[in-house]
Amino acid sequence: MELLDLARAELLRSNADAKHPFRFFYLATQGAYPEVRTVVKRDFSHEDWSVLFYTDARTPKVEQIKAEDKISALFYHSKKQLQIRMKGTAELIGPESEEYGSLLEKVRQSPAAKDYTSLQAPGSPMEDATTPRRGESLHFLAIRIRPVELDILQLSREEHVRMEYTLRDGAWMGQRVVP
Repeated sequence: MELLDLARAELLRSNADAKHPFRFFYLATQGAYPEVRTVVKRDFSHEDWSVLFYTDARTPKVEQIKAEDKISALFYHSKKQLQIRMKGTAELIGPESEEYGSLLEKVRQSPAAKDYTSLQAPGSPMEDATTPRRGESLHFLAIRIRPVELDILQLSREEHVRMEYTLRDGAWMGQRVVP
């Protein structure tokens, strides 16, 4: 199976399987330094390879994306020894977006809604070691990654295989590279 097809299949599988390794991935943005954190993938679109995740609208990553929308993402499947590095742009999906309402409703109907109700912004100093206080407001934002470059690596005892793909005119153009 070609690496692009394998990567697509695994990302699609992670849409339905909450225990799939690609459900959690690493997102890198640019602040004063490069900033990397783990986020939860909510959806992968096999048509355009876009990846959707949710966040609190007050997180530093939102301000970083507003200032510089270029991001990198890293997915790793340890059992299959498959790594996908993705470079692209991040699109903030807020209340002004057409699809925001349906995404917000999904969150409101899930146990995850509480993740977006803390009174203080994520990363704020806490006055004591107790659980952060919750409010009524939902500070929810969705972010969609639109990739333009993929670097896919398949590790193997026999031979590692690595391909770089670039999006050109709506199609992924691949080039095998040294692993």
